[in-house]
Amino acid sequence: TIRRSSSPPLSISINMANNQPSITIGVLALQGAFEEHQRSIESVSPSITTIQIRTPDQLSQIDGIILPGGESTAMGLIGDATTGLWEALREFVHSDNNKPTWGTCAGMILLAERCVGTSAVITKGQSLIGGVDLLVCRNYFGSQISSFEMSTPAPPLPPCSNLEGMKNEGDEVNNAPFPGVFIRAPAILTASPDVEVLGKVVAAPCRAAAVVLRELERKIEAGEDVIQIGVMDALERKEDGGITYTDARLQNGGAADASGSNYEEEKKETNIQERINIDLPGASDETNAREVICAVRKGTILCTAFHPEITDDVRWHKYFVGMVLAAKQNA
Repeated sequence: TIRRSSSPPLSISINMANNQPSITIGVLALQGAFEEHQRSIESVSPSITTIQIRTPDQLSQIDGIILPGGESTAMGLIGDATTGLWEALREFVHSDNNKPTWGTCAGMILLAERCVGTSAVITKGQSLIGGVDLLVCRNYFGSQISSFEMSTPAPPLPPCSNLEGMKNEGDEVNNAPFPGVFIRAPAILTASPDVEVLGKVVAAPCRAAAVVLRELERKIEAGEDVIQIGVMDALERKEDGGITYTDARLQNGGAADASGSNYEEEKKETNIQERINIDLPGASDETNAREVICAVRKGTILCTAFHPEITDDVRWHKYFVGMVLAAKQNA
């Protein structure tokens, strides 16, 4: 469960008498964990102001923007319904204004050029802002009840850190694994060569994601250029209480298992007696886990699959502040 704050976000005034640099960071506030990001960013330095972004005209007031975690489908629907906002965000992200953007979890999905496992209730597919040539699998790790924390690679050191309150914590802190909180989290399946990979994890896809990945492999083998694939149901409940699971097992060459597309199992009392293992290309022989990307950067755009804003560790926020500060000083 994401923590919510009943108090309004802090308002930070800038002391220009000390000749300290200052930056203003916007946080998209349509839905999701925007207040948590504000608190984390503002804790980095008293020389940072944050603004909740809800209208296009506010974008001219900021030096960088965070697209928070939450529900990417809801953000897309609200954004499309808000006059001019989605187009203004696309222009902000895609232009050469040298103002950084950071997408976390749902925000990362919005910044991807391609997405699979999109919501089945959206007739025209997931509304994306784009900006980074990524193929993202939505809800790769499972539903809300499958949320978890795992160690992820430490973020890089900030490219610039001459703000009041920012200091080097030393190698022991800087190099320690980061506590990645994954809540209905996506995973990056592929990234173009011009995208810098900042972190990878080994993790198994949930059953629904595995079915989507099987369909993705089929389309790739057929030579299709995949932009979006909707969510695909991984099971069918039968009238007699049994369950038919779609068999998402793939052989080493990537082709679907020729032994059949369905796997039958009977329900006795209330317990499902057996579950199949889902194997995908790149997975180890012993498990259904595979290596996926959890953090990337392309120029002024940063993406993380997890939720740094709901931990007490602000190293990723310091890194983004460093990106914004460096970009502003080089403008």
